[in-house]
Parts: sequence; structure tokens; C-alpha cells
Amino acid sequence: MLPVPQIDLAPMLEHASPELKAAVLAQVENGAFSGCLKDLPGDPASLGATLLPLAKSFAVCPISGFRVGAVAQGTSGRLYLGANMEFTGASLGNSLHAEQSAVLNAWIHGETLISRLSVSEVPCGHCRQFLCELGNAGQLVISYKDRQVPLPELLPDAFNALQPEPHDLLNPPPASLQSIHPIQSNICQRALNAAQRSYTPYTHAAEGFIIEGDNGQVFVGRAAESAAFNPSVPAVICALNQRNLSHGRSYSIHACAHARIVTALNGGFELAESLLGKITTAPVERVLMESA
Repeated sequence: MLPVPQIDLAPMLEHASPELKAAVLAQVENGAFSGCLKDLPGDPASLGATLLPLAKSFAVCPISGFRVGAVAQGTSGRLYLGANMEFTGASLGNSLHAEQSAVLNAWIHGETLISRLSVSEVPCGHCRQFLCELGNAGQLVISYKDRQVPLPELLPDAFNALQPEPHDLLNPPPASLQSIHPIQSNICQRALNAAQRSYTPYTHAAEGFIIEGDNGQVFVGRAAESAAFNPSVPAVICALNQRNLSHGRSYSIHACAHARIVTALNGGFELAESLLGKITTAPVERVLMESA
């Protein structure tokens, strides 16, 4: 994945009212923009669909050329953009889908409940299964191509054999972790903090990732698991998603840190260094953790 050039976003809002267009551009063109929109004028039920062309403009798809956008609507009133992201030279399984992107974006921003998810294409089975990790999956409405469908209708027999009790990706219980070695830098401490809030109910392999950009923005990533394993998202991809949805996506990466629990049976460091090695020469600091 290469740094994304700045895009003229005004044409992406051609169906928005002048008031909505002005409000959106004022936020997106702000140097602190991080993929979250708030206090927008208009009908909340239709804002997601109106903003889908904008969300699609953030897609990074050098392999497929197929752009997908998503907008998650939180009960807080905020909206979270999402877009698909592909990585050249990496397994196709490392691709991030737009629905996952929007949900992770909402999670990193502290949203606790998503009421509606608007998508520019029909959601694939991979994403339908991932969305089942939301605590309100039974009531979540998916909007696509002029249809409004509850998630259970899209996936009537969701796989949940590994879930002995309900889980909620947006509200995971914090893990009690500590570094095995003394923390040497602020970015390493941030990575450990991110790992403590990761969502890993199936493997308990907590993981956090931090990216610092040259413009001063910090992008947080946490591992987000799925009961079916494959739709799970590693912390590094979660962090890259936040960078891609931000104003700082065209700035160089200054520093990175990766925190991972030492007893994890699944990998992490190698994937992170492989993906980051294609877009930056900044080293990835490692933090090994154990239960406190």
C-alpha cells in the first residue's frame, strides 16, 4: 500500500445539500480529521447513503480496482467513514473490507453502539460474520442499494460455536497487561495501552499497534477478532485503517510500536513489519506483554 495523494472531495458530495457539503468539507479538510463526522445537518436516516461516495474516495485498492465505501452511524450521532484497503505483495486475506473499516473506525473513536451501517455494495459473507461481534447484531440495520435489512436476515445462521457468552466488539472488558521489559518510550506505552483495549475473546492474544505521522497525528490500532477467525483484523491493519481515513494519510510515517502478548499462538510481529516495510523505513519497536 502506498501513501494516498490528496483528492478533490467536493465532487464526492454532489448529492448533498449546500449546507451538508459545507459542513462535511469543513471537517474533512481540517488537519485534525480522523474519519469521524459530527453535527451534520439533514435527516440522520439518509446521511449515511449520501456520504457513501465520500467514503469510497478513501478506498485503497491497487489489486482489484474495486472501491467500496461504508458509513457507520453511532447512537452518539456521529458518523464514521469506512473504505476497503488492499496491500500489494501481501496475502489477499490481509485485505480490509469497508464494513470492517467503518466499525473499527467507530470503535477507535469510542463509539459504544452502531445503529445503522450504510454500504455502497452488497455486504459479503465475510463482513456479515464480522458484524456478528457487535453486541446489538440482532438489531443492526444494514443499508445498501436502497434496501434496509436487519443483519439477521442477511446471515440467519451466524457461526457462534466459539462464543460461550455474549461479546461486544465495541465494549470489550479491559485486559490487565504489563510489559515484560521496561518501557523505553511513549509510543511503546501507547501500544501497550492499545493492547489492553483490544478485542480478543477467542485467543486472548491481546495486541496493540501505534503509528506516528510526520504531521504529529497518532493512529491507534487494536486487534479485533471474529468467532470464525478469518474476518479477524490484526492491530497493524486497524492502525493503517485509521491513518488511511485521516487527513494525515499522505504524510510520512515517523515511528511505529507493536505490543503483543508473549503467550500468543498466532503471529503478529512479522506481518506488521512486512506491511509497514512497504511504505516506510521507520523501525517498528516491539513490546512483549504478559498478564499483570
